Amino acid sequence: MKRQVNLFSVSLLPVKPVLPLPLLLWLLLTVVLLTAAMLVTQRYYTAQQQQVLQVLQQQQQQLQGQAELLQQGLLQRTPDASLVQQQQNLQQQLQRQQAMLQFLGGRQQQTGQFSAVFAHLQKIDQPQLWLQRFVLQPKRSSWHGFTTQPSAIAVWLEALGQLPQLKGQQFQQIELQQAENSNIVQFSLQAQDEAAL
Repeated sequence: MKRQVNLFSVSLLPVKPVLPLPLLLWLLLTVVLLTAAMLVTQRYYTAQQQQVLQVLQQQQQQLQGQAELLQQGLLQRTPDASLVQQQQNLQQQLQRQQAMLQFLGGRQQQTGQFSAVFAHLQKIDQPQLWLQRFVLQPKRSSWHGFTTQPSAIAVWLEALGQLPQLKGQQFQQIELQQAENSNIVQFSLQAQDEAAL
């Protein structure tokens, strides 16, 4: 009479991971290096813009001083045609400098906004979710990436919704696509201004 039963089956063995640990570590290191490179590049670009801004501000102050001196000279005596022409030239140059300062100030503000976006993305980073690319505009945005755990997308979306630049936007389209013979899921998210819906 048989007293032992063998219940072992090959299907009970643990499933081998799709991505080996060295490849996973390599991917993580690549993402970290890319993020660090982007932050260094952005800081370098911001520092250069600040230097240009300082030089332009100094030039603007010098031009204002020269214009005031010429204005005082014109008030004290009969206007000389060459002085009037020089003053007009300086006024035009001053207007161009002010326009350049306004333009650079707007660019610097945009750079600061992207710094805040990257800081928020780093704060809400999830180890099982990788963001490949995103487009962020005032009235619409799109986000693309992949994950090994689809349930992580909902948690990440809730944290992403706290981003101030997404205020007024509502996620309206979410696409998930399972990769063949893998547990990796690609996702694509679309958000649009609530007023445009």
